[in-house]
Amino acid sequence: MAKQGPQKIPGASQRYFYGDGSYSGSDMEVNCGVIHTTEGRTLPSYNGGSIAPTVTGVPDIAAKRIRWYQHYDVDESARALANKLGGVSTNTANAFQIELVGTCDDSKAKTWDDKRAGVDYLHWPTAPDWALAEVGWLVRWLHDYHGVPMTCVRDWLAYGKDSRRPGITPASYGASPARMSFAEWQAFKGWCGHQHVPENDHGDPGSMDFARVLEHAKGTSEPTPTTPDPTPSQEDDMPQMLDEYNPRDVELTSGEWTGLAVADAVLHSGPRLHDTLVHVLLAEDTPDDTVVEGRFYLTDTAGASPSAYLPTAHRGGGGHQFGLSGKVPAGKHLRFQIRVTTPDSSPVTLLHRTATGPYWATS
Repeated sequence: MAKQGPQKIPGASQRYFYGDGSYSGSDMEVNCGVIHTTEGRTLPSYNGGSIAPTVTGVPDIAAKRIRWYQHYDVDESARALANKLGGVSTNTANAFQIELVGTCDDSKAKTWDDKRAGVDYLHWPTAPDWALAEVGWLVRWLHDYHGVPMTCVRDWLAYGKDSRRPGITPASYGASPARMSFAEWQAFKGWCGHQHVPENDHGDPGSMDFARVLEHAKGTSEPTPTTPDPTPSQEDDMPQMLDEYNPRDVELTSGEWTGLAVADAVLHSGPRLHDTLVHVLLAEDTPDDTVVEGRFYLTDTAGASPSAYLPTAHRGGGGHQFGLSGKVPAGKHLRFQIRVTTPDSSPVTLLHRTATGPYWATS
């Protein structure tokens, strides 16, 4: 099947384009769209493209715009949906996939760790109208140049409590009444969420007001890109991506701060602006009442003169995330430490750690 129409989205950065590598998809002709939320505050690395959508939208809240990053051609299958053996096709079923950076989790509707919704991140079910209008621009462009209908499913269940699925929280997760049957999915054209796609259990984007997105899309007589086509100089202003990991097991001594073993514990060297997310995975046998603390701090380039940063605390084993956005001054390094405190002073095994997120060089 030959690709039809323009394949590059006007104004979208191609810096993280995966369609010409080992994760290239299949040609198709898009006729429907699927909305995801990343459940994070930064542009994901997508494991180098292995689980990437077609595009990612990163809200620039201060500028009231969305910065789009394209990962595959419009008429090329992406990889953000689960596709089980048998059943129906998902990623290759003519589906254009959008990941919106932020959350759909209603427990984070106002705050998320020490961050504020609408200021530091977007809770998409309560997203401001400018953000819905930015998504509407892309919906309109896909309609005008690829014929994707400006229609959507009726029910967008909340990722939280929802009267349409009483007694189940989050209501949109798993086998909800909004999930399509195989036949419904095969016949579907228009827009839906991850929560509607069969063979999948995710509940994003929750109760996002997609009807309002369509109002914006239909109200624009001629779509214009939110940003001009990137020139080389503009591409230089796009963020680079921190994407480092270390899967080696480490035994953490209870009560002691331990530097993160990624790039010699140095996350960033100044001068640099950054939006960094650290993920750590602790062994499942970690006691539930273990206090897990993470802290970012600045040092000089020799690792001396550490600054004071308040730690963020979690509890128990499994995965934990710690985020920080800000500036690393010239002559400084940003580092990260973890401390576990168990009730019986026993050690804890750190199984895996990653550090991801965009950063910009500054003068």
